[in-house]
Amino acid sequence: MEKPYVYKPVQFFFIANLITWAAWLGAAYFSYQPGGGAKAWLSVLELAGLFGPLCAALGLIFASKNAGLKRNFQDRLFDLRSIQPSTLPAVFFLMPLVVVLSVFLSHLLFGQSLGQLSMAGTVHDASGFVPLPVMFFGAALTEELGWKGYGMDSLRGERTFFKATWIFAALWAFWHIPLFLIDHYYHHTLLTHPWFALNFFVSILPAAFILNWLWYKNKGHILPAVLFHAVINCQGLLEMGQAAKCIETVVLILIAALIVHFDKKIFFEKFPAQTGSFGPGMPPSARH
Repeated sequence: MEKPYVYKPVQFFFIANLITWAAWLGAAYFSYQPGGGAKAWLSVLELAGLFGPLCAALGLIFASKNAGLKRNFQDRLFDLRSIQPSTLPAVFFLMPLVVVLSVFLSHLLFGQSLGQLSMAGTVHDASGFVPLPVMFFGAALTEELGWKGYGMDSLRGERTFFKATWIFAALWAFWHIPLFLIDHYYHHTLLTHPWFALNFFVSILPAAFILNWLWYKNKGHILPAVLFHAVINCQGLLEMGQAAKCIETVVLILIAALIVHFDKKIFFEKFPAQTGSFGPGMPPSARH
């Protein structure tokens, strides 16, 4: 009988950050260099950095020589039976509703324009080569294949799902730091207003709780997390101002708090150590 797999969180988050930080620090260097060659390298390295979590997950999964772990990853990626249809409205419509509410409140409270809901003029990344919709979906896909394919699972064990999500949120925020060093990148522009930069990091906390909740409710299936993450990213296509984004963070915190309050059983019982298990009495996902 195959032994239960023991997750390696330190190795996972170290490898994920090593790959991402190396690529994005390289991108930061080329972002200050003139010429088309520098822009090409900037584009390549920006994209390469997104693969840190995925490479770490695939490396540890396939180096484990554990058939159960490999099968579980495949099932949670390709077997759609574990997806709960009741969660799909939240996956697709929660963030658009939050964005509209946040813009409307910024209009009422601060006189900000409702035109923030219109499409932004910028449609490419900082290098000018990669269309933003491709970047946004690609970022969601490569991140969540890593974060939900291994990263969150690696935090299983003695801690509760609530504590595991706090830890993940902190590590996820840390992972983003090099983006603030890439000239003309969205995160870099926030440095001129430190409170807006702080808001970005604070917003990661409720986003992590909502994402992880959707992932857990779908018995660990990765696709709902990818889609919800992509919807979050797509607000970057709008002319949404920072005041509205600060309001959005408050709204998300309230939503995350309500989710935790009404789903205490998920968040405050131990995060099951067994691969693929999502709650007491709930068997690991697997092909039948």
